Amino acid sequence: MIKKALSILLPIVGLSFAIWWVITTARQPMAAPPVSPPAESRFDRRIAGAGIVEAATRNINVAPPIPGLVTAVFVKENDVVRAGDRLYQIDDREQRARLASAEAAIARAEATVAAAKADVANGQEAIRAAQASLESARANVAALEAQLADAEQIVARNEKLFAAGDLAERALISSRATRDAAQSRVAQAQAQVAQARSQAMQAEAQARSAEARLQEAEAQVGVLRAQRAELAVALARLTVTAPQAGKVLQVNTRVGETLSMTPATPPVLLGDTEYLQLRVDVDETNAPRIKPNLRAMASLKGDATKTVELEFARIDPYILPKRSLTGDNAERVDVRVLQVIYRFKPPAFPVYVGQQMDVFIDAE
Repeated sequence: MIKKALSILLPIVGLSFAIWWVITTARQPMAAPPVSPPAESRFDRRIAGAGIVEAATRNINVAPPIPGLVTAVFVKENDVVRAGDRLYQIDDREQRARLASAEAAIARAEATVAAAKADVANGQEAIRAAQASLESARANVAALEAQLADAEQIVARNEKLFAAGDLAERALISSRATRDAAQSRVAQAQAQVAQARSQAMQAEAQARSAEARLQEAEAQVGVLRAQRAELAVALARLTVTAPQAGKVLQVNTRVGETLSMTPATPPVLLGDTEYLQLRVDVDETNAPRIKPNLRAMASLKGDATKTVELEFARIDPYILPKRSLTGDNAERVDVRVLQVIYRFKPPAFPVYVGQQMDVFIDAE
């Protein structure tokens, strides 16, 4: 009797348990409430897009002008800098040595210039002395020629008197001797004039040579000074400075690192954050609906209650492949986008450069 009852009761219990299990497991679990409400737009005809926050001047990658070893970093994140403030230092020992060598070369060239100037001054003085000697010799010739003319007149008169028998032969001979002596002195003085003229010409040639050496030395100094200026500019470039005022957004270099001219990550990222701008990617299918000065609003990802009003800045007139990804599973990456730039004043809540925001544009 008991076996018969169990054979009837056990199937009934098993069937009841199976029915209960099916009903229990078939219930849909309650969906967890969202962490934050999704982004919503107050515009009726809206265009949605994702935007990346940038500095008002765009993010400036301050890379070194030449490769080198970093010897000092003068800033850190969030520092506010002015145009010309130092950001980091590239090893400048070799450049300083070259500059010191250039300074020494300039000193030697300037000494050569000073010596050439002294030679020019001496040459000018020699020219003046030679010209004075030439003038003196010419004056002496003139005086001796006058004496010779007097002596020749006396000889001519004495010859007439001697022929008339009014003068003794001794007097005639004496006058002729005086004339001959005067002729000898004139010839000697003329030789001195020629010598003085030769000395003057030689002094002028030496002066011209000294002036040529001076010009060459001054030109060499000019070349060396230009080289020094070039080296000084190259040395100054090794101290990398801020190209404009702004805030330091990132510092990705450390002392002892070697930087290339095109590093993979910017050594220092700089931007003006007094105003921010939002670079919005609009799908090319919506590009025909985009016009200048359309209203727009943006909200933070993860907290759609925090919104900002956007001011139209410009439209970049070039459609490019999409690069900024949102991470949505349904997001397409094989599309091209039109970038629309909006600007806004930093709100009371924190918004960071590089942050992604949900954007709605009023397409009217």
